[in-house]
Amino acid sequence: MKLLDLIKEARFVFVCGNGGSAANAEHFTNDLFSKGIKAICLNSNVSIMTMIANDYDYQEVFQRQLEVYANPKEDLLITISCSGTSLNVVNAIDWAEMNGMKHFEFETFRYDKDYGKLEDRHLVLIHEIKDEL
Repeated sequence: MKLLDLIKEARFVFVCGNGGSAANAEHFTNDLFSKGIKAICLNSNVSIMTMIANDYDYQEVFQRQLEVYANPKEDLLITISCSGTSLNVVNAIDWAEMNGMKHFEFETFRYDKDYGKLEDRHLVLIHEIKDEL
């Protein structure tokens, strides 16, 4: 199923990332919202993220939010990560898979480990998706 279809069919779209990918996740969430899509960026609420990091573990900052907010059968998780190995992102994907939640993972490093180039490609994809909605 294409990403556009997944987005259109979801009750809520949850997006997350770290560093520059966190900024892209926020940007993507704004773009989705501007098109009438119910979207939540899991890395935007600093007080919740720091509470989870402090009381549990930073590796759980996205997973714990999904446990509270998500309806796995109706929602979509989109992860934006250059490396694809950050445990907080991996744990969110694992939780989604274990609970039957659809998810889409933006392209991660293959050959060239240039964060800037990959983050730029992610942003181009974000804008292409917005234009198609």
